[in-house]
Amino acid sequence: MHLVGSRTLIALGLLLAMLTGAGAVRNLWFWRTGATVQGVVVRQIEELAADWTGGLPGPIGARQSGMQTAAATRVYRAVVEFQAGGASHEVIAGARATVHLYPLGSNVDVVFPPGRPERARLRAELPDIWVQAGLLFLSTLVGAGSGYTWWKLALRRAARRRVVKPAG
Repeated sequence: MHLVGSRTLIALGLLLAMLTGAGAVRNLWFWRTGATVQGVVVRQIEELAADWTGGLPGPIGARQSGMQTAAATRVYRAVVEFQAGGASHEVIAGARATVHLYPLGSNVDVVFPPGRPERARLRAELPDIWVQAGLLFLSTLVGAGSGYTWWKLALRRAARRRVVKPAG
């Protein structure tokens, strides 16, 4: 702990706790307050994706001489249309796959913040509520532990300053 420094570790613990906790709270709030509507898959976006790690000789990350190639694979993303506030909106699925995860014409639940349909997401792609609650709990523990450790170090430092060394 002395190599990095206790203050640095405490600061990193507090930063990690704040960032993880803020993300979990944002996801839980979105899950709780978001408006849910039915959407319909209207089309599929076709993309090409390449796996640059598959089939390379040697360890991953090792430099290879010459031109490297990778086979491209067709992947699909669904475009879902939904109605909100009297207008039609579209959201593109975040998940990509070699098969149609959401077939054309299928109904999909769409969630968006009230009055903000441009920030819509598919309910199936939202983070799991229990995982987010667990992350919030763990970030609270890490933040409390870091704060407690900081407090104990501050008390120890103050006690050392109060100790008067004898002259001599």
